[in-house]
Amino acid sequence: MRLYYFTTRTHGLLALKNRRLKISRINELNDPFEFMAWNTRDAGLRARLREWKNQRNEEYGIVCFSSKWRSPVLWSHYADKHAGIAIGFEVPDGDVYNRVRYRRTRLPVPRRELVGSDVDEVLLTKFSAWRYESEYRCLCRLHDSLAEGDLFFEQFSYALELAQVIVGERCQISRAELSIALGQEYSHVERFKVRSAFGSFSVVRNRDQKLWK
Repeated sequence: MRLYYFTTRTHGLLALKNRRLKISRINELNDPFEFMAWNTRDAGLRARLREWKNQRNEEYGIVCFSSKWRSPVLWSHYADKHAGIAIGFEVPDGDVYNRVRYRRTRLPVPRRELVGSDVDEVLLTKFSAWRYESEYRCLCRLHDSLAEGDLFFEQFSYALELAQVIVGERCQISRAELSIALGQEYSHVERFKVRSAFGSFSVVRNRDQKLWK
């Protein structure tokens, strides 16, 4: 399936040049309910779950994708207000890339010792207001990831195959810059610039690619 990673111009060029995506740490995600999707009214249980979340933060990170690229809200929130790019990847169906589930209410708390399936449940549960993201997630074990200082990266591979680069309407990446970042290895990768649709609230491919220098 095709999934999209939204990012800024600068970070996007680095990702393409270095053939890798930055792994987000669990405690640094923009939603404080991440890994806390349970109903935690009980103070003692809440403290236990926070400690459990902190332990997972030391073991795992997340790379987040969307199944769509036409949403103007995604470009606004995650691609520097349409000045960034969306990178399309072909990824395998299966257990590596999992679709997020959206709920209006929080999950009941397991009344037993937490196990691996609980990680999967809370990893993939978000408040329904986030539904516009159409999110898929890859859970990365930090021990197996590429480390550089305090940062961790997931490298491009057969399971994260670069397939497409979509340039935002306000993005100042030139064709030449993008070609240099892709190099000969990815010279075949499709790339195009987008614009706001004229008749709907959508982002569409700009048919006149001659406008992109």
